[in-house]
Amino acid sequence: MPSSHRRAAAGLTAAAVACSLALAPGAAFGAIVADPITTSADDAALALTPLGSYETGVFDEGAAEIVAAYGERLFVVNAQAATVDVLDYSDPTAITKEFEIAGTGVANSVAVREDGLGVIALEAPVKTDAGSLLFFDANAVDAGSTVLGSVTVGSLPDMVTLSTDGAYAVAANEGEPSDDFTIDPEGSISVVSLPG
Repeated sequence: MPSSHRRAAAGLTAAAVACSLALAPGAAFGAIVADPITTSADDAALALTPLGSYETGVFDEGAAEIVAAYGERLFVVNAQAATVDVLDYSDPTAITKEFEIAGTGVANSVAVREDGLGVIALEAPVKTDAGSLLFFDANAVDAGSTVLGSVTVGSLPDMVTLSTDGAYAVAANEGEPSDDFTIDPEGSISVVSLPG
């Protein structure tokens, strides 16, 4: 991928942001801070320069939670809409929404394999019921030709990832109890063998 297309994407307050990232060699990174840093030291180990952003128009509702990049597209879990938004970031200064991918339930996580096979972890409409993994084609031109199929997994799949060799999709199923604790499914891990 050309260096002009290498960027980190982060979603804050319902926005996907394309940034360039510079990290000094050997620098430690990651910290919990009470307030966002608005002024940085001259010798800071980390510098971010926003190139552009995309906003859903919804503020403070947990949208743009998880982002997977593939080619010139970003696949963004929109927690408020319960979908995955497909964004074109070929021009990071003008990110645009192409379409969204929806399934039965709430999208919690997304991952895309090197060849464009994508997977979304979907929480069931009743969170204590079995969830599913929805498979999609990241190269599809519209929502109608995107979905390839799905498999049932454990209760409340909250994270999905792909093995390094692309042979498996692995989901962490939280098994969160009902609000009144009358139903308390076990947490589990689902491993799905994928086609080549």
